[in-house]
Amino acid sequence: MHPVHLSQMQMPNFRISFCYALVVTLAGCANPGKPTASKLTRKSPEVYAACVLPKWQALAPLTTQKSISHGYRLTAPSAVTSDEVLEVLESGEGSRATFYKGSFLSGNKLRLAARECLD
Repeated sequence: MHPVHLSQMQMPNFRISFCYALVVTLAGCANPGKPTASKLTRKSPEVYAACVLPKWQALAPLTTQKSISHGYRLTAPSAVTSDEVLEVLESGEGSRATFYKGSFLSGNKLRLAARECLD
């Protein structure tokens, strides 16, 4: 038999600790956050959501649209981070579009696509 060194016994503990820390960190990224952008448009929620939906589906094919009280919620699911969400609600003569970014790992393509429909 070969003698077991203390450093060999500590290595599995380090791996377990590292994996645990990684999981906790990624779970923190998956929590929904505060809005990252909120803009007004003169378009109704129906018209604005109808403009954004095909743009989001081109970028994230599994994007869905759901009718909510006084507007719509578009959701682009992500396998790596939390979903990206756009809520479009009636506001005065038009609507307010509020964007929730999935995480710092998410790009800006969906936000920019939503911005194109504001005017």
